[in-house]
Amino acid sequence: MIKLKMYPASEGDAFLVSFDNGSTNIIIDMGLQKTYQNYIKSDLVELNAQGKKIDLMVITHVDNDHILGAVDFIKGNGANSDIIKVQEVWHNSYRHLQFSKEEKPLEQDEVSTLKQIINQNMSVSTKSGLSDVSINKGITLAGLLYGYNYSWNDKFDGKAVLKQSNVIEISPDLTIRIISPNTKKLDTLAAKWKEKLESEKYKFTLNDDEVFDDAFEQYMRMPEFFSETKDIARNEDRFTFDELVSLKGKDRSATNGSSIAFIMEYNYQKLLFLGDAHEDIIYEELSSLKESGYELDFEIVKISHHGSNSNISNRLLKLISSKRFLISTNGKHYHPDLGAIAKIIANGQETEIITNYIHDKLEAFKSTLVKSQNKIKFITTNEIIVE
Repeated sequence: MIKLKMYPASEGDAFLVSFDNGSTNIIIDMGLQKTYQNYIKSDLVELNAQGKKIDLMVITHVDNDHILGAVDFIKGNGANSDIIKVQEVWHNSYRHLQFSKEEKPLEQDEVSTLKQIINQNMSVSTKSGLSDVSINKGITLAGLLYGYNYSWNDKFDGKAVLKQSNVIEISPDLTIRIISPNTKKLDTLAAKWKEKLESEKYKFTLNDDEVFDDAFEQYMRMPEFFSETKDIARNEDRFTFDELVSLKGKDRSATNGSSIAFIMEYNYQKLLFLGDAHEDIIYEELSSLKESGYELDFEIVKISHHGSNSNISNRLLKLISSKRFLISTNGKHYHPDLGAIAKIIANGQETEIITNYIHDKLEAFKSTLVKSQNKIKFITTNEIIVE
């Protein structure tokens, strides 16, 4: 049995997937601080009381609505697993980017620049009471993972979590197949970071100093890296159903492009978690798998980027089938996009579209479903059981 919790994570993602009555537990993203404090923490405390652990925590990318709850959790969990033991963390930070690093130390002006980047992007509440960012190891996930010596990307020899041909065993019955990101997507993210540093100083030193991880994580969580097609979403109710199905979009966010996406395989059941990954790499990797004879029939598909039309396509939906499509969002940024829902409906699968919040705008599709005798159901829940 698989038990999945899709927490009320506001505009973000936060999942706890438990296999075989909780003998194996995986966290995928942790939403905002309030997501962790209000919903996730009590579940982790209960698991710990039962003598269980988190076998894997995957933080798909650095955007606030995926990472901030994890920062709060690791800060409270500390080095001694005060809340619950975490066997391993998968997360790509500065040191996992694919560029060469120098051995020479940073110059003083470079250190000052990096500290300034950290300070500029810290929330007011995080800054409160701090006088020197160099002594504060609790502002980023990277700093906390280092400071508390967590097992970090160990199954990748400490390197980046990247698409690869082999599967990774989590338990005898559970494996994970990474399908995003690839080196090209991480290179795009690295270029954004190098562009920022080069704008501050020509030939900025790039080395393994831990201050880079804090500065990189803080900078990449800034709103300028978010990709939202609000011009379409704000007016999507003006489109006919067929026009919604035909709407195209392309997510150009470098942070979303770096998002970890993967297939979990448990006793012949498959779950596809897409984070905020780009449509192009998901389509390419799944197409390649299908050509090799791999069946793309899923118990669950967690739709990318909270149901954004820019991260889904008709070609992708024609490639796969799923009993359940999950969309995690409270409606911020106009998600889920009507274009994304229309595409799922148009591809005629007998499935459930499950959201963790009620979205009144989905009512518009009910007449379409009746006319087409489509068997798609809209369900709002925070807990899903797969047997």
